[in-house]
Amino acid sequence: MFRISLSFFLFSADFPRSESANQGKTKVEKKTLFLWRNSAVCLPLFLILLFFNVPLRSFPLSIEESKNYRDIGKHFEYVIVPEKESSLDRILREDTLWRPNPKATISFPRLKDPLWIRITLIHYGNLPHTFFLHFSSPVVDVFELHTQVKGNWITQVSGEQVLQRNKPIYSHIPAFPVTLSPDETRTIYVKINSANPIFNFVSVYNSRSFIAFSKKQDIFFAAYFGAGFMMFLFSLFLAHTLRYRKFFYYFFYLATVLLINSFSTGFIQYIEIGNSHTWKNYLFPITIYLTSVFGLLFTIEFLETEKNFPKATKLTKGFILLFISLIFSIFFLELRNFIQLGVTLVIIPIILALSISTMAFFKSKKKLEVILFLFAFGSILIGAALNSLTVQGLIRPIHLSSYSLPLGSAAEVFFLSMALVLKVSDYRKATEEKQEIDLQLKIAQKLQNGLLPKKRTHANGHALGFRYSPASDIGGDFVQIIVKEHEIGLFLCDVSGHGIPAAMIASMTKVSLQIWDDSLDRPAYAAERIRLSLLSSLSGHFLSAFFVYLYPEKQIMKIANAGHHPMVYLDRKGNLEHITSYGRAINEYIESQMVEKTLPLPNSGTLVLYTDGVIEARNATTGELFGEERFFDLLQTLAANDPQTICDQVITEVEKFQKSKRSDDDITILAISLEKET
Repeated sequence: MFRISLSFFLFSADFPRSESANQGKTKVEKKTLFLWRNSAVCLPLFLILLFFNVPLRSFPLSIEESKNYRDIGKHFEYVIVPEKESSLDRILREDTLWRPNPKATISFPRLKDPLWIRITLIHYGNLPHTFFLHFSSPVVDVFELHTQVKGNWITQVSGEQVLQRNKPIYSHIPAFPVTLSPDETRTIYVKINSANPIFNFVSVYNSRSFIAFSKKQDIFFAAYFGAGFMMFLFSLFLAHTLRYRKFFYYFFYLATVLLINSFSTGFIQYIEIGNSHTWKNYLFPITIYLTSVFGLLFTIEFLETEKNFPKATKLTKGFILLFISLIFSIFFLELRNFIQLGVTLVIIPIILALSISTMAFFKSKKKLEVILFLFAFGSILIGAALNSLTVQGLIRPIHLSSYSLPLGSAAEVFFLSMALVLKVSDYRKATEEKQEIDLQLKIAQKLQNGLLPKKRTHANGHALGFRYSPASDIGGDFVQIIVKEHEIGLFLCDVSGHGIPAAMIASMTKVSLQIWDDSLDRPAYAAERIRLSLLSSLSGHFLSAFFVYLYPEKQIMKIANAGHHPMVYLDRKGNLEHITSYGRAINEYIESQMVEKTLPLPNSGTLVLYTDGVIEARNATTGELFGEERFFDLLQTLAANDPQTICDQVITEVEKFQKSKRSDDDITILAISLEKET
């Protein structure tokens, strides 16, 4: 109250003055004469006001054409009135209690009722001049400026909810032209009505400095949004071309960031739909929530937190669900609270992204990408902090602080784009490597097809059956059928593992198998020779194999088993017999010590060879194995069928059991009928 009383000593604007007496005097002389003439009245009245604490209007603030720029927020007085009583007539009443503005800014973040501010300006100059009263915040709904010119009240409006054609200046910044004659005093009343928090620097510019300021802002923001739009198109191209989720999330994140900055810079005011801007009040907070959602989704995908930081991932997903649910709170919360909640909570995704990227920095091998990600969200955090300090009046809105938020987001987009370029480079290398692997895979597939027996239904009049189901595109199972005039050789091999290494070993085994071609009746000898030829090439792999030599005319068969499952003899009545001999799997460390057996050859029935992929097939739901018992029971039900039907039915039942056509291991089954067809 002392300040209000003291303001009278600095003089009210309503005392008459002689314009003729002032002519020809300098500015200093005018001020001195003005104070001297009125000191006799001012001093006694000041003492009375000091004693009785009576408020009067403040002394006029001197503005000069020679000064380019001046912050005047601390010179305002304010009053808060209910919406129903917020008319100009009510404000002009003598009983209106004006209070000095407590800060260098017009700062009322939680105000619901309209805010009125006033200031009295005086122009000490020789010529009339147009000054510009500039408010720094473009997101206030409506500014109403009221001033009296030649006895008539003039009203000008600006702000987010005002159409451009109704504003005093066609610009994204709220500014009002005020033309003053030399020594003219004018009191200006401004009503601020907003659903957003009210933060405003208020400045006075002369004409030249305001035009320069406006052009500088337009150039800066045009460059910013131009670059942002190019990055927007670039991210859209990446998302469409690469089809990775992280690029789609980045695309939507960048779109929402640009939309938020269009609000913070005031460029959203250029977008006009119909005669109402109310939709912008809802779009602004919703955009903040969506930015948080896509920013966190992008963080999870880019830093691959699912496998590296599962707990942090769960926490982040929890906040994502929170922000999504908060979008729908617009139906329950007052708009002002909805906006303030979004503005407050937006710090959470920034802190989360910084925390996760810091953890990734110490764990990830690809340091540069993580460093760029860290710089990106550090930039937006610094920009947001500077912007917050600026609008609260702790930092003057000049130079860096004026553009802190768009500069911070621009730096963020730059660093994120650099990180994505590195990702694209990695993906390109991975794609080239994949193409090379695909080429090798095609060659290996051709090789694999060469390992499989040529399609044949009979061997020397005996019906054959064969089915092969690889676990991957390339398998390690190998079947060879050697047919001579009176002899038949059956060979089934299972190389450990699957894929290209297993296929290569199987290929080398086939080459070595030519040894057996020359001496079919000596399977154990051939098996040992094959083992010796493969020793230097196994590289830790091993293989199990079963050799069968059939001589139908002599009714004998010879077998040699290198650690494989026994051969199954299935008679036509469904009886099973397991035929095997001693021998270890072929490996580079231990000798196989295979024992050859000569057995009588039955006149009828079916011989069945199979790999362990049949009995080790696993149910996808329960994890249960197909098992030997289920396999043998199935064979018994198929005893009367031909070999190919037996093989087909076994594969069908295995796939049905495991609920998939792909299994954990290669599946191979080979069968031959002992009856000779005529």
